[in-house]
Amino acid sequence: MTDIDFTSGTVALVTGAGGGIGAVTARRFAEAGADVALVDLRAEPVSGLAEELATDFPGRRFVGLAANVTAEGDLLSLRAQVADALGSVNHLAIVAGTVQEPSPTAELSADEWDRVFAVNARGAFLTAKTFIPQLTDAPGNTITAIASHWAKMNPAMFAAYSASKAVVFSLCRTLAVELAPHGVRVNAVAPGSINTDMHQTALVNEAKERGISFEEMRDIDWGKIPLGHAGDPESIADAVVFLSSSAARYMTGATLDVNGGTVFS
Repeated sequence: MTDIDFTSGTVALVTGAGGGIGAVTARRFAEAGADVALVDLRAEPVSGLAEELATDFPGRRFVGLAANVTAEGDLLSLRAQVADALGSVNHLAIVAGTVQEPSPTAELSADEWDRVFAVNARGAFLTAKTFIPQLTDAPGNTITAIASHWAKMNPAMFAAYSASKAVVFSLCRTLAVELAPHGVRVNAVAPGSINTDMHQTALVNEAKERGISFEEMRDIDWGKIPLGHAGDPESIADAVVFLSSSAARYMTGATLDVNGGTVFS
């Protein structure tokens, strides 16, 4: 297999690109030759990253745009803005997500459940729905969404998060069947513990809920990983770019487990 190298003019769109896995995924797409639309709830971080990428990859096109993935109107506006700036999207990476405040299910508020589902489930659905008309224009286009190993492990205290990420699995499989006749592939990546700000926040919150220190919580969480350490955002970004490339041309409806051996499909 040769190094991944997208053809000139290929356009990738990455949601949740303001930091963490999303920001690294945008850079990995750029390294592989794609023009990239970076999307986040706020414009400032993605505009700055787009400028950095334009400096690092002269002659290529990058744009940072704000959109709320839970709002269909925002996404329709985003589609038009990206089309004006870069053209039609070829590879859609649905990375935007949120964590849940840890809570026993009996004490979990309906508002928290709805908040988590709005971003993780509704957001994934609306983002895919918005860009499907573009993606089905030509075979070889892709959707790749970030799920979670917790949707398979179902740990206590995180019912909303785990269930919302299970929706992502199911959505990707349904879309894989629906879009296969158009030559569009749809896959998911299920990260394990990845050392990002969002993961650190989840550990801090769970430590508070359990009444232990952050360091103790980190050691408990990372101690369950057979490889002995948390992953890095690059591991997930590489999986997304691989699934988007022709190297994965016969993969659709699949999930790549990138979790250090914590859970298996």
